[in-house]
Amino acid sequence: MRRGRSRQIVLLLTIGLLVGTGLGLWYGWIVSPLEYTDTDIAHLHPAYRDDLVLMVSEAYALDADRDTARARLALLSLPDPATAVADLADKAVAQNAPLAHIRALARLAAALGAQRDSLRPYQSDAGGAP
Repeated sequence: MRRGRSRQIVLLLTIGLLVGTGLGLWYGWIVSPLEYTDTDIAHLHPAYRDDLVLMVSEAYALDADRDTARARLALLSLPDPATAVADLADKAVAQNAPLAHIRALARLAAALGAQRDSLRPYQSDAGGAP
């Protein structure tokens, strides 16, 4: 008799687990599915946006394709991409970022039309830290 009771408990627990899992999946997929909001790249946190601008400038340093760099920066919906890149280059100089990062940012800023005296030393191959 005791053995039959323990089988009933195991059976009820198994049925309860299966029903609970089924109800959870039904609720998650049908009643209240996950909805993504603000997933556009333009909504990146400012720190990640800066990282993306740096990556675009490093890609530009490799291929010198200004149109592709503009298209990539356009995804961020920046009001003035050239100024944003130049500002980030100035910030990199102030934070003693690696010279390669500063040069890539300064060169992309110049290619986009942002000319700043503070960045001129970093825009040529011979240039280094002032």
